[in-house]
Amino acid sequence: MKGLLLSIFLVMAPAATLHAAPAATNLYEIEVVVFENRLSGLEGGELWARQPEKPANPVKDAPAGTGETPPADSALSAAAAALEKSGRHHVLSHLRWRQTAEAKSVSKPVNIGNATGGLDGSLRFYLSRFLIVEMNLALREMQGGGVLSGATENTAVVYRLNEPRRIKVSETHYFDHPKFGALVRVSPARAGAQP
Repeated sequence: MKGLLLSIFLVMAPAATLHAAPAATNLYEIEVVVFENRLSGLEGGELWARQPEKPANPVKDAPAGTGETPPADSALSAAAAALEKSGRHHVLSHLRWRQTAEAKSVSKPVNIGNATGGLDGSLRFYLSRFLIVEMNLALREMQGGGVLSGATENTAVVYRLNEPRRIKVSETHYFDHPKFGALVRVSPARAGAQP
């Protein structure tokens, strides 16, 4: 009987360790593509709340220069090129960086924006019970000509995308908003690879 219990334990022990940790590494490569939708009628007649322009949540502790433009052969480069080529979308930002998965209390958000200032916000990556990506983006759209809900000419309308999401490693995740969207891919960092 003891031999049978020992055999069952030895068979079950390797299976239990397969599900214990999210990955063998704690260093990840994060790539994000944020794009604007240029499809007429995509809103489906929805009425958007018009908010006076206010700055997005500033990211005080985000390391400067963390994100960089990825090389042409990166995981999401083909998707970014296809979005831009379609004419129905415009890539606002395409960044990649390396980061460790730490607790939310010590993880630092990374600034995400573009040169024109229309896109502003952050992405926070952390390890809770699972790996989490927390997206906090604001897209400002200028309303030139015409009055919109009492707003004066050239007032910006702000659209926000705020979503925390549990993610799986090496899968592409889509964060959706009718005005803009984001693709995010988190992969284990390869040993010796440059960020």
